[in-house]
Amino acid sequence: MIDELDQKIMQTLTRDGRTPYTALARDLGVSEATVRQRVSRLQESGALRIVALCNPLTLGHQSVRLMIRVRDLTPRAVAKSLADMAMINHVALCAGSQDIFLEGTCRDQAQLVQLLDSIRMLPGVSKVQVLLLLELFKDYSWNGLTSAVGQSETGK
Repeated sequence: MIDELDQKIMQTLTRDGRTPYTALARDLGVSEATVRQRVSRLQESGALRIVALCNPLTLGHQSVRLMIRVRDLTPRAVAKSLADMAMINHVALCAGSQDIFLEGTCRDQAQLVQLLDSIRMLPGVSKVQVLLLLELFKDYSWNGLTSAVGQSETGK
């Protein structure tokens, strides 16, 4: 269960994941030990993950989004196999005309061809739809979800 203090900690870390626990504790009026324990619990539960994001296009890499259609195996089984691939950085099951959504980053077109070949050879993969990113205006961020439905424990 995520309470108001957890939400405030996550909001601050969303803005800057490098915020020192001492600063968080001071701003929230709690001890540093409380912040440390809360962050640890949130990470262990999977509610919080602190990472650094970069725009792969600015580094000269190819960013790709893939929609996968599955046959003969469950989408979950195929997704687990895809999650083990080094070039894949996001794997999600989805509903609709496609079964799995992937995000990947390749250093160049040759590596992209290698990735696509590897995916197409996986058991259960029946169709791959490729979306190449040409320019990235906004990357995934939970900032935009702050006032969205589902962002509180009541679901409102």
